[in-house]
This record gives sequence, structure tokens and C-alpha cells, in this order.
Amino acid sequence: DPGAALLGGFALHAGLFSNAIDLVKLMQIYLDNGTFMKNQYFSKNTVDYFTSAHFTHLQNRRGVIFDKPSFNNEEGPTCSSASLSSFGHSGFTGAYTWADPESEILYVFLSNRVFPTMENTGLVDEDIRTKIQQIIQDAILPE
Repeated sequence: DPGAALLGGFALHAGLFSNAIDLVKLMQIYLDNGTFMKNQYFSKNTVDYFTSAHFTHLQNRRGVIFDKPSFNNEEGPTCSSASLSSFGHSGFTGAYTWADPESEILYVFLSNRVFPTMENTGLVDEDIRTKIQQIIQDAILPE
């Protein structure tokens, strides 16, 4: 992470250092209102707080922890069929995760957008992550 490198290799925004399986487990905790394998890690109130958009009155869709879908038909971080209660994150290096409590669909996409250089913008230019999300939604959700 270039920002972390500028700070001597340590920064709170330094990105995701994990794998898809562990990220699915973490996101499933949020979908299950803070519970995983019968253990309560967060209260439902905390999950609701983390996954809600608190500043829509200021035309800001973002939540405290997670991003939220666009609420005024503008281009946003999700495919068009994700519910307004969905939440997730799209990272600078291309990592993307999105969870939808209404459909119970959880999507994780891990990549390295900055390979071979930071000028590699194909992932964003082609809208790959949300196009894949739409394919998943279309395959699972009834018409």
C-alpha cells in the first residue's frame, strides 16, 4: 500500500491482508446480526449502526463502516439489483465485498488492480466487479 509505505509501512488504512474464506466469514457475521458459529461478536444494534447510511440527508450514501448502494439513481458501488439494505466495500487495489441481507447473497472478489502498475485501470474502467455481481444476482434471484 503506497500510503502505508509513506508512513513507514504502517497505517490504519493499509488494506486487506486476508483470503476470501476469512472475508466471507467476517461478512457473514454482519449478515447474521453479529453472530458466528453460535458466538455473539457484535450486538444487532452495532451491526445496524455499522451497516446503515447515517447521512442520506446530506446526500451521502456511505455508512460508518461500509459503503451503501446509491439511493438517488446515480452510478454507485453495486449492481442495480442489490437492495438498499445491502452494504460492502470496494478497495483501492480491487478487492470488493458486498452483502445483501434481503437476498442473503454475499459476494467477495479479490484482485490486485495495481499490478503491474498503479496505472492499470481496466478493472474500474470495465466495471468488472459490479458486472460479476449482477451475473451472480441474476443467477440466484427469482425473476
